[in-house]
Amino acid sequence: MKRARVLSVSFPKGGYGSVDENRGQMVAHLEQTADYEPDFVCFTEVARELGVPNEDEAWDGEPVPGETTSAIGEVARQIGTHVIVGMQERVAPDETYNAAVLIGRDGEIIGRYHKVQPTTNELNRGTLPGDTAMTFETDLGTVGMLICFDLKFPEVPAALARNGARVAFFPSMFHGGARHQAIARDHGMFLVVSQAVESVIVDMCGRRLAWQGYQEPLVQQGKLPPFAFAEVNLDSKAYHLDFNQEKIGDIQSKYGAGVQFEILRPEATFVMTSLVEGLSVEEIESEFELEDIWTYYDRARSLRAEKSGRPEVAVG
Repeated sequence: MKRARVLSVSFPKGGYGSVDENRGQMVAHLEQTADYEPDFVCFTEVARELGVPNEDEAWDGEPVPGETTSAIGEVARQIGTHVIVGMQERVAPDETYNAAVLIGRDGEIIGRYHKVQPTTNELNRGTLPGDTAMTFETDLGTVGMLICFDLKFPEVPAALARNGARVAFFPSMFHGGARHQAIARDHGMFLVVSQAVESVIVDMCGRRLAWQGYQEPLVQQGKLPPFAFAEVNLDSKAYHLDFNQEKIGDIQSKYGAGVQFEILRPEATFVMTSLVEGLSVEEIESEFELEDIWTYYDRARSLRAEKSGRPEVAVG
C-alpha cells in the first residue's frame, strides 16, 4: 500500500500582475499546504507568467534551475513534498519551452517535461514543442506530466501510461471537462488537474475525488483556499478483463480484504489495489501472472503487425 497525499493549487486566470507577484503567491500557497502534509503539490500551467502581457519578455522564460525553482524548492524542502511548477523555461537565448518542472522533497529538481503539443498561438509566438512524454521516478512510484492542449492528443497520455506512470499531473489553462475521467480510466492513471476555474483529482476508475477552484464563490472571497486535496493509494494498477478475469477469484481467495477489485464491466477493465503493507500490486500481478492493460494492448498491436505485415494503422 502506498498512500499519497495529493494537492492541486488553482491559480487565478489573470495571475497576480507580475512574475515577482506570481512567484510570491506560489511560495505563499505552498507554505499554506504544509497543514495538509502533502506528498505532491501541483501548480497551474505557466503560473510564473500568468497575467503578464503577451509581449513582455517574461514569456521568453527563465532558466531551470533558476529563481523560481529555487524559491519553490526551498519551501518544498521545508515541507518535505514534491512540487510540479508550471512555467516557461528558457534553455537558450532563442529556445523557450512551456514546462512542468518536478521538484523533489529535498528541494532539488528531479526533471522537467516540455509540452509536446503547444497551441498554434504558442508555436507562432516562438514556444518550441517538446519531443516526448517522459516519466520520472519518486519514492511513491512513477509519475509524469502533460500540459493543457496535450490532453487533446491521445499519444501523450498513452506514452505516460505505457512508461508506467501511476499519476499524471496536468497543469492547464483550459479545463478539459469529461476528458479528465476518460484519460484516467482508459489509461489507468490518477489524474491531477491544476486549473484556474476548477482543479480536480480523478482516480483510475474515472471518479472525481476532489475539486476546487475560482468558480467557487467562497474561494473568490478568500474563505476557502484554492486547493483540491485527496489521499490516494498508488499501489493500484489497471488491467483488461481479457485473460485476467478468471484469476480474480483465486487472488480474492488468498488475500481476501487485502486486495480490492473495482470492475468496470462496460469498459471491460478493472483496477486492482493492494491494501496490505509490504505487498505490492506488482507482486500480486507476478504471482498470478496477470498482464497489465498496456502490456496487453502492446501485445495486441505487435501481433497485428506480425499478421498483417503493416506496423502502423492506415489513415485515410
